[in-house]
Amino acid sequence: MAARAAVAAAATSLPSTSVQGHHPQPPSAATTTPPTLTRQTTAESADGVWGAADDGAEKSEQLDMSHLLPALPFRGEGEGEPCPLGKSVDETCRRALDHFPCPNVAFPTPTLEFDFRVAVALKNEPSQVQGRAHKEITAVSSGSWSGSFGHGKVMAGGYDLGQARGFRPIRIVEGAFIMQTTDEPPATLEMRTRGSLSGPCDILDALLSTRSANTIDPRKYGFRMFLTIKTADKRYAEIVNCGLWVASGVWKAEELIIDAYRVA
Repeated sequence: MAARAAVAAAATSLPSTSVQGHHPQPPSAATTTPPTLTRQTTAESADGVWGAADDGAEKSEQLDMSHLLPALPFRGEGEGEPCPLGKSVDETCRRALDHFPCPNVAFPTPTLEFDFRVAVALKNEPSQVQGRAHKEITAVSSGSWSGSFGHGKVMAGGYDLGQARGFRPIRIVEGAFIMQTTDEPPATLEMRTRGSLSGPCDILDALLSTRSANTIDPRKYGFRMFLTIKTADKRYAEIVNCGLWVASGVWKAEELIIDAYRVA
């Protein structure tokens, strides 16, 4: 039991990392107390998950699931959409935990580590794409990047694509950027992004038009995305091909700046 207590204490003390500009969870979501679950464990079932049991006897153990609450859907009372069937936040969390799959399996909490920054200059005139959804493709003219695995330039020819989606004030944004290292010979890395812009409709429309994006206060919008990097170069394949990053972006002057955090 001492081994389990040590593992549980370590899990609850893991530091949390936030992306720049991330809005914290509302206080009511963080302070809601969930029900505890009871599970039966043996030395064989606990080993490698919660730590080996002190003996082979079957034991009953209370699981504190409070650390899972931030990951559950949250609806603040009196804000936005109501909770399903008029349930309170506490009742909604209770119902979710009652049906939580595999409650006796624990994973290490993912962490975010700042990894690199990209700054790209986009061409002034976006291209219009006709279709069911309004789309604008903006080509990359130049750029630079630097991070934990090197630095270099962003080649011309990539693109930043924005499109309206649904009836909410949100825009889906996708990008493809060709990064090149300073090695001899240089390695070529392809970075792809997908995320969303959120904020007032007039702000989002202006952001997708690079003619006025640089004059908008970044505090008036949110730009969040995930990104992947692929390369055929063996010098970097092991470093980036299996990586996953989450990122935030802002427009500053004539550039789109992206800070990427590796999920570890």
